[in-house]
Amino acid sequence: MAQKTSHITCQTKWAGGMAFEAHFGDHKFTMDSKSDFGGKDLGPSPKEVLLSSICACSGMDVASILQKMRVDLQSCDINAQTETTEGYPSIFKQVRVQYHVASSNAKEEQVMKAVVLSMTKYCGVTAMVAPTSPVVYEVFLNAEKIGEGIADFTAAKQD
Repeated sequence: MAQKTSHITCQTKWAGGMAFEAHFGDHKFTMDSKSDFGGKDLGPSPKEVLLSSICACSGMDVASILQKMRVDLQSCDINAQTETTEGYPSIFKQVRVQYHVASSNAKEEQVMKAVVLSMTKYCGVTAMVAPTSPVVYEVFLNAEKIGEGIADFTAAKQD
């Protein structure tokens, strides 16, 4: 079953210096650059927001899938790191993501299935980033590493 499309609107206003305030309906946040780049560090940079969006988008997938599997999800923390390329445009070289799931009843196969589905089918943010910046991931269940992989949406695009 295909997901229906949605319309997303963002209004972004200059807030002085290098800061911009992004508005999404009733929500807003400020993005800025570090002082090294002329900003005042009033909020995350646009690239930091993008990195956090990978974590949140995939995290929503994983939490939803595990809850549908009736997993007792105690926590689901996603961390990510990247370095940027030199020159312009400066993009992510590679994104490294770690999933840390805690549960009293989750099986390794369930957690891996949820992450793999997110990294190959569902996470739209990762699907947009992965073609230019590879996204690799590690998965931990109750502090033990249970798997790793690389985001690959080629099969999803054929559906």
